Amino acid sequence: YISLFALLWYLIVPRTSLFFRNDLEMPLSERLHVKDIVMVKGEAFKLYVVGINKKVSFSSTDFKVADVNIFGKVFAFRPGTTIIRAKYDDVTLKCRVRVIDLNKKKLTLKKGETFRVKVKGPKFIVKWKSSNKKVATVSWTGKVKGVSKGTTKIIAECSGKTLVCEVNVK
Repeated sequence: YISLFALLWYLIVPRTSLFFRNDLEMPLSERLHVKDIVMVKGEAFKLYVVGINKKVSFSSTDFKVADVNIFGKVFAFRPGTTIIRAKYDDVTLKCRVRVIDLNKKKLTLKKGETFRVKVKGPKFIVKWKSSNKKVATVSWTGKVKGVSKGTTKIIAECSGKTLVCEVNVK
């Protein structure tokens, strides 16, 4: 039984979340208040370190995607992924930042015409909906179809963020 248990432990556990579970934190330990942020292009977010009273220097691994100022305010510039580092003494804390955006913010279609709206940036599961299905409909893949004249909004919800594309059907 012991060898069977050891074999299962060796083959199965390293490929499960139990193996990677090292995120248990002590209540007063030094850490960033978030480890993963999803942002929309143009959005800002305040990042801070919990549990210390020292000067912290912030930096970004890809300042074209998102940059951070000396106070820990993160600004999202374009779709992609970057890591924000907070350094003090010899300690480096990290936070992953993923920036998303739509390929079209405004769209003009003719009746019966279609266009595929996409979420740019890291891959997420996206839930699409139309605010007025009588004007334009949207499929689960983001394919927008003009139904009748008017204006509506196509809404993409992904990872707690809402992205909007304004559609005008002529």
